[in-house]
Amino acid sequence: MILPNALLLVTIMSLVWFLKGDLLGYRRIKRLPDTASRQKTYRLWIAKAAIAFVLPAIIGLTLVGRLDALVIVPPEFDALRRLLPSLAGDSRADMLATIGGSALGGLVIGTVLATRRKWRFLRTIGNIGSLLPRNRPELAHAAAMSIAAGVSEELAFRLFLPLLVALVTGNAVVAFGVAIAAFGAMHLYQGRAGVIATTLVGALMAAIYLMTGELWLAMSLHALIDLNSLVLRPALTGAWRAA
Repeated sequence: MILPNALLLVTIMSLVWFLKGDLLGYRRIKRLPDTASRQKTYRLWIAKAAIAFVLPAIIGLTLVGRLDALVIVPPEFDALRRLLPSLAGDSRADMLATIGGSALGGLVIGTVLATRRKWRFLRTIGNIGSLLPRNRPELAHAAAMSIAAGVSEELAFRLFLPLLVALVTGNAVVAFGVAIAAFGAMHLYQGRAGVIATTLVGALMAAIYLMTGELWLAMSLHALIDLNSLVLRPALTGAWRAA
């Protein structure tokens, strides 16, 4: 148990380091008027996510001999998975079709409303206005950041962190409760509304992962949500026209 405890401590320290940088980074980007400086901040976020989320997860899974967890749901999660409906075969296909259709419908409706002045408040949830790209070069960086966030954050908060907590506590419910709360806390820079929204999204991603057994699916959905907020909507509301 010494190794899981040590890895959990290191992981928590990595999350705190990223959160501190996240808060400072958002304050910094609010003050940056030029595109080159904003692009540099986007790249910095991507690099910090790799260092704080991906690197500890890959090294940690290797040290505990659980790299197979990248493709196979850890048995430590079985107790919680039994509380949720299992989606396999036709059920999984139906769920994917439902999620895809709902996401597409919500995307179209939300984007149309976001382009209308009186519905501009629907554009985003949380305080992320200064983070939104303003022109095409920034859109490209925001797209890269969205994809990186989908992969790195799901790896950290849907697999590695809950696995460590489950190994330490022996309780999958506690493990995912801690991971979902930590995921919400990592978005403190977005304000109260952003923390609440991301906590709910984290719970949804955890449920999808546990019910389907597919981490890649949670990663893909997470990336699509971020691409919608940080790329598609800004592009359709003026950023694409600005060089």
